[in-house]
Amino acid sequence: MSVTPSAPASAPGLSREHRAWIALYSLQNNFPDRQQVLVQNNVTEDDLSEYTPSWLQLRRHHLLRRR
Repeated sequence: MSVTPSAPASAPGLSREHRAWIALYSLQNNFPDRQQVLVQNNVTEDDLSEYTPSWLQLRRHHLLRRR
């Protein structure tokens, strides 16, 4: 069984914020096709821009908890 780098756009119950976070994680992990990541997560570049600050805050929080 393979693991996909992002949730399908049809995943029920995921908010635009959560889909943007998933896309940002995929892009952080060097997923090769940015446009595919956007399509798979049903988000736009504007969505990524809007939710990048909260995603960075989430990452900082996670990194601090790991210490």
